Amino acid sequence: MPGLLIIEASGDPAAIGGAIGRALQLILGEAIVRHRQELARSGIDWDEALELAQQFRGDLEGNLSRTAEELHALARAAGCDIDALVSLNALQETLFLTRRLRAEEGCTSLAVPAAASVDGTVLLAHNEDALPCRHEQIYVVLARPSDEPAFVAFAYGGLFLYQGVNEAGVGSTGNALTATDIRIGVPKLFLYREVLRAETLADALRATWLPERANGNNHLIATGDGEIYDVEVTGRHHALLYAGNQPFAHTNHLLAPELRQFEEGDKLDSILRRNRAQRLLELGTGQLSSTTLQELLRDHANQPHAICKHVAPGPDRVSRTIAGLVIEVTHRAIWVAPGPPCTVGFERVSL
Repeated sequence: MPGLLIIEASGDPAAIGGAIGRALQLILGEAIVRHRQELARSGIDWDEALELAQQFRGDLEGNLSRTAEELHALARAAGCDIDALVSLNALQETLFLTRRLRAEEGCTSLAVPAAASVDGTVLLAHNEDALPCRHEQIYVVLARPSDEPAFVAFAYGGLFLYQGVNEAGVGSTGNALTATDIRIGVPKLFLYREVLRAETLADALRATWLPERANGNNHLIATGDGEIYDVEVTGRHHALLYAGNQPFAHTNHLLAPELRQFEEGDKLDSILRRNRAQRLLELGTGQLSSTTLQELLRDHANQPHAICKHVAPGPDRVSRTIAGLVIEVTHRAIWVAPGPPCTVGFERVSL
């Protein structure tokens, strides 16, 4: 498991994308090779995947120009094909639209309001569960855009899965959902980048349900002044859940009753992880901190369906935990474990 890479970037979107691309140059080629192999195992021709990626890119460029500019600069600096990079970030959409076997990724996300923490700090936490086809290089992007909020965020393997906090006090994490209304549009992972551009809670929430999206994810969003919303998003629908003063856990199944008709797949793994995480959060209410959340992310109950998931890669391509993350929204800082949090220590990176 590679160690934590910290990437510093500043300036306009092209400058930020270029800095990230140069830092990821050594890993992106391998990440795309792994992605192509996963598609081949699913019976998807690479030319077919690139044709879809071109359509996704058209929607990205037409609706999210700053993120598109950042992506293009990243691809140029890393020396990789732009549509291969788009395809890497659109695995779920590609598998669904080609009607191939679904490879499901997991993840567990947690939120702690000020009233439930030991010292009034607003916290988010997350375990990243990934498929064996994903490159495991974990990195932190510490960015200072010229005309947007600075941010510090976790990502891995060349994905635009930026989870962290910006200087406006908007914190964000999230996890995959599997719904039946995926379509051509902006791939879901690019919306994480848009959330970190937001200066207000309302703008962050709206970014998650961009009307031109191809697909949706679950987004758990918190602000420095203590507001916490969970946003469940599918290809065409979304629902808001409000945490209030209670700690909140979300995994990979839909909680909003009005959205359940769009869900597919066996959700027992997700239900077991969510119930366990919610119970542990409630037991710790009033004493929760960065340290106790790090310990919670190491929990192994119900293995192989645990919060910290240890699953040997196999033909069913089941996801396993590759990193842990705790976000101190109040203090604009993140803690990252660049590997399973039960075996790798957390490192703090602050704005």
